[in-house]
Amino acid sequence: MKRNIYLASLYAACLIFVSACATDEVQLAPDTQPGDQLAAAYLVGKWCNNRELTSKANSAAGFSAVLNLGKVFWHFEKGGKWEDSGTGWMHAHFGEWQLQGRDTVILNPLRGNPTSYRARFTNSGIDLYLTDPAGQFLVLSRCD
Repeated sequence: MKRNIYLASLYAACLIFVSACATDEVQLAPDTQPGDQLAAAYLVGKWCNNRELTSKANSAAGFSAVLNLGKVFWHFEKGGKWEDSGTGWMHAHFGEWQLQGRDTVILNPLRGNPTSYRARFTNSGIDLYLTDPAGQFLVLSRCD
């Protein structure tokens, strides 16, 4: 009997923990073109790299397809906090992010130099196309 109560309590605690982690509000972006005004709320949420779309975008731009792209699990929080995860589950503080101008995202890691990307959205905010200064793409898709 005590074991059943313990298991029920453990299950309830896990359920509360999981539901608390799933409360991020995400505002999907409309499809945009380079130079369109982006809102910071469009970037809030969890993002995973999309190797297939990244390869296609880079090939179409005349670059070689990205073959060794490491898995990215990024979480952009309100207020500019940027988290990273190797598993997609437990995220740790990785740095800061901010919008600059109409469509530029600045990613400033705790270690290393800031990187700026031109950003645009496709698929009603599902896919985020980030273009570095050299013109190469990193395509992120919402993974929350």
